[in-house]
Parts: sequence; structure tokens; C-alpha cells
Amino acid sequence: MGYFPFFIEIKGKKGLIVGGGKIAAHKVNKLLPFEPSLTVVAPVILKELAENPALRCETRAFEDRDVEGKLFVIAATNDRRLNAHVAEICRAENILVNAVDDKEQCEFLFPALVKRGKLTVGITTEGASPQVAAMLRGQIERGLPDEIEGILEYLSQLRERARREIPDAEERAQFLKEAALLCVENMCPVFDTGYLSP
Repeated sequence: MGYFPFFIEIKGKKGLIVGGGKIAAHKVNKLLPFEPSLTVVAPVILKELAENPALRCETRAFEDRDVEGKLFVIAATNDRRLNAHVAEICRAENILVNAVDDKEQCEFLFPALVKRGKLTVGITTEGASPQVAAMLRGQIERGLPDEIEGILEYLSQLRERARREIPDAEERAQFLKEAALLCVENMCPVFDTGYLSP
């Protein structure tokens, strides 16, 4: 079995974190750059979570109805029975769920992430070795051009212009391929396109 690496838009989508400790905070920090609408529910919630204006925090015990209307749920408590209970409810409601440190209860896994502007790279070993995933993440991060965010922003704008100004699909695809290669090779998003006026 394998986990297919779907990349889905979660901006503004509702997610639930069950748990308010360090593990929950770690998951929250991975998610926040993608701007979901997160609710944290736990009897005790870390100050860094409780004071984060991007979160809705409810200091109380989890209730089954908390999963209603959520796209995804993360069971991040230190109580494996509670995490399994949350996962069971989510599966019954067809809600994506991740139960920390319990692969059998997970509908999705958290990858080791590299996030630089529009670039997102996710790495998973299907739980076999998070350490290997972290090592590979480090290698990828070190191999990226420092200017990658600017390069991708430039190429995104260039792509829109190319759609308007190069009607032939094959010619447009070749132009965009050459533009991407030039940008990365020169580590700079400025080059003479030969096609598009400034």
C-alpha cells in the first residue's frame, strides 16, 4: 500500500486539532502557512496556541460533535484511546483524520515539508522512518536556489502573459520550459524572453 501525495487547497477550510500540547503545536505550525481555519480543543492549551489570533481555541474536553463540518481532524493528544476514538468517529463521517504516532488510525500522514513561497515539497516514508524523511528534507532545502521564491513568482506572472500572447500551445509550452531553465540556471528571474515585451 502507498499514500498518494494529494496537494489540496486548505485555505479557509475547517480543520480540528484535538489536543493542546507540544505535539498539537507542532502540527499547527506545519498547517498555518497554508491558512486553514483551525480550531483547537483540549482541557489544557499551550499559551502559544491560546494566544495565536489565527486559531480558535476551546479549553474543554473533546466532544464527538466537534468533528462536524471539518475537512480534516488531527488527534494530537497523549491519550491513544482518545486519539483512536476521534479517528473512529472521523472514519464513520468520511472526514480525513491523522492520529499522531498511530499509523493504523490515520487516513492521511503528515509529510516532512519544504515550503518556500509557491514551492511545496512533501516527503513521506509511510511512517517507516521520519528521520530519513527529515534528512531528505534537509538535502532538498540545501539544494534550492536562494532566489526560488522570486523565480516562481516571476514564472507565475510570465505564464499568464504567455497564455495571452503565445496562442500556439506547443510553442507556449516550449517557451515556458526554456524560461524555467534559464531562471534556475541563472538563479535570477530576469532574462530576455525574446517573445514578450517588457
